Amino acid sequence: MPPTNAPRPRLAPVLFASHGSPWMCCKESASSEWWAKFGQEAFAGGIKGVVFIGAHWEELGDRIRIATKFDPAKVQMDMVPRAYWEKYPINVSEELAGTVMDLLREHQFTDVEADPTFDWHDDTITPARWLFPEGTPPSTVVSLNARYNPVFHVRIGRALSKLREAGILIIGTGGAIGSTPAKWATDFEWAGPALPGALVRLTQSPGYKAAHPTDDHFFPLLVAAGAASDGAEQGRLMAQTWELQHMCNNQFAWGSWESSPSVPVAM
Repeated sequence: MPPTNAPRPRLAPVLFASHGSPWMCCKESASSEWWAKFGQEAFAGGIKGVVFIGAHWEELGDRIRIATKFDPAKVQMDMVPRAYWEKYPINVSEELAGTVMDLLREHQFTDVEADPTFDWHDDTITPARWLFPEGTPPSTVVSLNARYNPVFHVRIGRALSKLREAGILIIGTGGAIGSTPAKWATDFEWAGPALPGALVRLTQSPGYKAAHPTDDHFFPLLVAAGAASDGAEQGRLMAQTWELQHMCNNQFAWGSWESSPSVPVAM
């Protein structure tokens, strides 16, 4: 039996990336500046791959699907000049997708399969382009489940958390506030283990539907919280960008590639 005081393995960070409107793909902002900095730190820290939990893909029943399409098309990007995204390299990894499926099945998810037809949307392309301007590391995308059960999605994150030990970055994409601004019940400065329960309760709060009329852009945060819940990291607000008067794009991180303080929040 290993000693109880054995050091924990180094864990890759977990991010929640508020992707904003498609214009965020081509407009510099506090968020894009921080994404670029974090991406440089990721390569210096030995990143091995990326698992995205996207806001623009949900599956019916109990299904969870994992993207395996080689050279996927890029959709919902027509607002953005093609020079910013048309030739952006997306490096889909069947090996990483297989590992994701194995972990989900080990954690008693019963309807998990590869999807060789899924194309990438602005929810993943926008942060990826700033994080990894030369192309993604080996990557895949995990669908949401259209039942939008909050505990189910926290469980997905917990199942995937072991990937962090292998240098895999987990990124939930969505939006911090997607409609009328509201004061949230939590500021996300919770220690990791407390956060999933706080977010599940938040989905029941009176202000939740005012901030998120639909669940799709909030539930990737539940997956990210589940992935971060085994660590002792504090969630940190790393950057903030407002768009369209009502859209608040907050960028959160749990852990880091090196021990460094968070960058100042900028508007």
